[in-house]
Amino acid sequence: MLKINNLNLKINWKKILENISFEVTSWEIFNILGHNGSWKTSLLKSIIWLNKVSWEIYITSPTPSGKSSLTDITKLDIPQRANLGISYIMQEIPEYTGIPVDTYLKWILKDKFDLEKVSKMFEDFGLDYETYKTRFFDSHLSGWERKKVEIITNFLMDKDLYLLDEIEASLDATSRDVLIKLILEYQKNWKTFIIVSHSKDILKLASRWILLCNWKIDAYWENSKLLRKYFWSCKGCSGESCKV
Repeated sequence: MLKINNLNLKINWKKILENISFEVTSWEIFNILGHNGSWKTSLLKSIIWLNKVSWEIYITSPTPSGKSSLTDITKLDIPQRANLGISYIMQEIPEYTGIPVDTYLKWILKDKFDLEKVSKMFEDFGLDYETYKTRFFDSHLSGWERKKVEIITNFLMDKDLYLLDEIEASLDATSRDVLIKLILEYQKNWKTFIIVSHSKDILKLASRWILLCNWKIDAYWENSKLLRKYFWSCKGCSGESCKV
């Protein structure tokens, strides 16, 4: 599904990420681990090329013959990248001043707007759509309310690849359970996830993890040993990579 070769990132001449390479297979739940300041969000933004630097990022895309081929994202312009089937849900949800929730949903979802599905997902997250649809998607909603609306919107977009940046933060326990159920349900329906999270419940969904430390991938494993290392041994570092 996604292949990254030698990703290097500097911001204001400061080294942020160095020689990052990994692959994510189709229909996989893949996790990016790292303590605060390990540039996990910068890596997610780089995948969709919000951080514009030279590297190679390939994504599987269909051809007219029905087969799949690797497309280099960095060679595409913004409209082309928008059609790649990638959803990115940020940790901090922006405010859209003066836009009602229903206008926002219809603007984003377009022909995928289905009132019954929208209302059902609002209900799953403990919200009443009829109550919220006329409220503005700005400071009239709390941070956790905007987070829920953004999660609902992006999942209803029905994309192929979901990039989730600590989106469980600020959610209540019930909504976190709903999110986990959605991730598993969508994976069964051929969706792929790359997740940044500190939640053990969400981390355990993944089949593989990478650990970012000292600007690099410190570890890249396919078993829960990496989770044990992260939660019990890895306390972050000031320059030297951790030893497994």
